[in-house]
Formats: sequence, structure tokens, C-alpha cells
Amino acid sequence: MVRRTCAVVAILAACGQGQDPAGAPAAGTSGSAAAPAAGDRGMRCELLPFAASTPVPEASAAAWIAIDGKPHLLVVGDSGNHGAYGILDPDTGATIETGKLPLSDDASDDLEGLSAIGDRFYGLTSSGWIRVWQRRGQGFEQVEQAYPLGPVDLPDRKSRDRPPDGDGMVCGAHAINCGRNYEGLCLAPAAHAGGCVGFAASKADGHLYCLTEESGKLAVHRDRAIAITRPGALADCTFGDDGAVWAASNLFDISRVYRVTHWEDPASAEVELIGPLPIGFPELIAVRGEVVYRMSDMGVAPSLMARFRCRR
Repeated sequence: MVRRTCAVVAILAACGQGQDPAGAPAAGTSGSAAAPAAGDRGMRCELLPFAASTPVPEASAAAWIAIDGKPHLLVVGDSGNHGAYGILDPDTGATIETGKLPLSDDASDDLEGLSAIGDRFYGLTSSGWIRVWQRRGQGFEQVEQAYPLGPVDLPDRKSRDRPPDGDGMVCGAHAINCGRNYEGLCLAPAAHAGGCVGFAASKADGHLYCLTEESGKLAVHRDRAIAITRPGALADCTFGDDGAVWAASNLFDISRVYRVTHWEDPASAEVELIGPLPIGFPELIAVRGEVVYRMSDMGVAPSLMARFRCRR
């Protein structure tokens, strides 16, 4: 926590000197080496009324869930919080339910990504392992054993915010912040034949990695990636109602938000820089219509949060 605070102070100092701590690549390119580019039409975002915080500790990932026929936000905490979750009213930010997701002992509790397809909620750990739950009454049930996104081909040592050597994509089930150090998971609500079904967001190298479905399980592909931002900064991703992938960075990239189109084939993807949407040390992002939600992981409870309207 002390190291994070010092780093944040250093970034703010750099910003005050007119420097860009993101180290973002030049605008106007796309594909597997895509660089963020400001949109031709531009998008403006305004802060909306919303609860200032949720009791969920270290809010790290979110997915949409229907409660009494209305969409709500299911928010989970990461390592050390044992599956702590909250369900939030998306209009007010009120936390209407809290609890703990059931966790088998076949993987860690470092839940960094969350996404839903139908009635199934998929969680991704930082080491590259998937958990799956379904809603059961006023709670959840884990419905599959945890499994890796691919061969376990990386050592368990921490990433130190840089990509690992070699082509490996997954480390040990109980390792934390290792390898690609995944920070986000986003799955498309509808299937796309032959293309990506979603993405895993890697903090270690700032890329979104294509996920496909193989024999009923998600699999990650290193050779089908979309570059979003610098190593150490990518914090989460989500799908919007517009069919685009929205990606978000932490304070090391000035809390920026990006919108990715033509993502079905990462080589043709186009990345648009929306701009900074800050709140504390922002991690998760959720989008519905024109409304963008960001929540902060400061390593404690409660977690700060904010709601914005973004439109052209």
C-alpha cells in the first residue's frame, strides 16, 4: 500500500510537469499492435450522481445481473477477500446485497475479472484460471471446477508490471499477480463464429488477449492480441450495449478509458481513446448505454466509485 501511494504521488508530479506517464504509442494505428487513437467525433463524459462508495473491499471486477427483472451490478473483491461480493443498484449506487462467492480450493481467491453469459458468471484470477457460478436463491453456487485458460506454462513469480519472458500465458492455480497478471475479463453477450468470444486483460503488458471457446471452456491466444496501453496500467475490460469492448486503465495511465471496435479479428481492431475517468485508484469498469461506471481498489474497504455519462 505504501509503494502504491508513493507511485501515485510520483505520477501526479509527472503530470504537473506536462509529461505523459502512460507512455502511449503513437495514435492512428490498429490491429495486434494497436495504439490508442482519439476518436474523430470525440466523446464527452460528465459525472452523474451516485453513491460515493460500496462496502465491497477492493472492488476489482463487475458483471451485470438481473434482480427482480432489473439489471444490477455484481461487484467482487480480489485476493484476500475470499470471494466477497456486493450487488449494487446501477441508478443510485446503493449496495442491496453482500455475501461471499463460494470458492473451491483448486485455485486462488484473486478474482480480477468477472463477466456473464446468460445465467453463468465467469471469474478470472490473476494467474489465468477461470471459475464459474450461477445464482441460487439469495447467493451463488460454483458450478464447475476451476480450470486454466491454457497450458500452465509460466513460473509463479510476480510479474513486476512487465510481460514475462517467452510465450507462456498461464501460471499456477494458487499464484497471485504472476505471468500476464490478468486484471479483467470481458465476454461477448452473443457468439461470434470463428472469432473471439471475449478477452482477458493483461496488466503485465497492457494487452487484451483473445478468448475462444474450446470443448466448452475458455482458451486464451497470445497471437491474437490488441495493444491498449503501457505495461502495468491495464485494469479491466467490459462490453457495452453498442457491441464495442471498453477497456480501462489505472492511475499509472491517468485512469483512461478506451473503446475498441472491430475486435472480432484483433488484427483489424481499432482503439479509440475516450479520456480519463478517475476515481481513487480505478480498477473495474462497467458500461450500460451511455453510462460508464468506475470503481477503485485502494487495498481496503470501502471501495470508492463513480458514474459518468459519455456521449458524442
